[in-house]
Amino acid sequence: MSLMQSLKSCLKGRHLTGMNLMRFLGRWALKFLPKFIKPSGVMEMEQTDLIAFNQALLDEANQLVEQSDWWQAEERFKQVVQNLTRKSVRSKNVKPLLTKALIGWAHCLIEKGQLPEAIKVAQKALSITPSSEEAKNLFLNALVGLGKWQEAIRQVKRWLKHEWQNWRLQLWAARIFAQLENWTDAIKHLALALKLSGNQTEPYEVAAQILERKGETKRAILLLKKGIEQMPDSPTLWFALGQMQRNLGQLRDALKSFEQVLKLGHDTPILREIMGQICSEIGLTNEALEHTLKGLEQDSENPNLLDLLAFIYLQKGRTREALQVVQRLARLVPIDPIIQFKLATLYHQLGNYPQAVMAYQRTITLMRGTEMAKEAQQILETLDRYQLEQVFMLSMEDPIFRTKLIRNPQAALQEKGFLLSESSLEVIQNTDFSQLPKKHGTPQRFVS
Repeated sequence: MSLMQSLKSCLKGRHLTGMNLMRFLGRWALKFLPKFIKPSGVMEMEQTDLIAFNQALLDEANQLVEQSDWWQAEERFKQVVQNLTRKSVRSKNVKPLLTKALIGWAHCLIEKGQLPEAIKVAQKALSITPSSEEAKNLFLNALVGLGKWQEAIRQVKRWLKHEWQNWRLQLWAARIFAQLENWTDAIKHLALALKLSGNQTEPYEVAAQILERKGETKRAILLLKKGIEQMPDSPTLWFALGQMQRNLGQLRDALKSFEQVLKLGHDTPILREIMGQICSEIGLTNEALEHTLKGLEQDSENPNLLDLLAFIYLQKGRTREALQVVQRLARLVPIDPIIQFKLATLYHQLGNYPQAVMAYQRTITLMRGTEMAKEAQQILETLDRYQLEQVFMLSMEDPIFRTKLIRNPQAALQEKGFLLSESSLEVIQNTDFSQLPKKHGTPQRFVS
């Protein structure tokens, strides 16, 4: 079979255009050209087309990573690794590409929770490019993810023997020693990381976290303020400062720090949520509402923001609007028992007993055997007794309702919006309402 016949045979029945055609031709070339071209020609092709083809695969994999499609991205990274580790590939030019593919593969494995496999892949990347910061970071992340803190610190120490000026490794040492509660070494490595890093925000963030964990939150705040003096336009440091101030209960100071983050152009749903929560806590309900609505403009189905919005409406006495928001939440997360309980409570407050009963029942089903389920059951029983009392009161005041109740209890109750338990229905069915005393007055509407 000739070269063209081979290509026609492979293309038969395929309808490929654009990038898909280019990828197909690349794969076909890698598989079939060695059969038709002399070894020197193959080597020349692999020097150029092989790198271009795998770079395209790598770009595609990175796009999938941005979409958090770890499974598909991993397949692309693995394919690049396989392509570049064939015996026929001899070029030194493939090493940077191969390292990137291995790093991407390890990243995907970590995101998928496959930490032992991630360690092996990261080690391969380091064997090719020992200086790779990304590979070291992934390797250490996988180790600490498995709880192998001692192994991680041993590795960091080995690297630091040759790279003591590497502030990232100093920071890793500080993190690990802090986890092991070796505060002396943790602080020593923190100081080195801060000294060596120059105007980098990460050491200040990590140092503040470690100091807070050590119980020195005020010292952590002072350190963050020092970092902000050097880097006043860092939204990361302002955000970290706001979080620390909030943890100390300095809510108004925290709000000012978060406002700086906004001024620096970093407007995110999580920032709006935090600012909305703080404003709500200190009684600034109008500002809280504004922040929450701004956050929902960016992420309209964010459950945390919707939950906060419902709470703020309740703070402002706008119960029906709060109900509408919780109904929306329940549609988004129908099996969340807490949302069902909130929904039941709002229906109950507004006097919509049938909907309240059904929502309480859903809560019990979703949380059977828990304290929440017991509480919902107690409320249901109280609500059932209350409804039963209302049925009797209404039957004495409203002769039309009483007549309907005698003829068809179920239909009469449904018409008035009552939803009773089986035991209460049995009481209704066994009651002779014609014998009850009659009260004169305007019939009341008990259920909205």
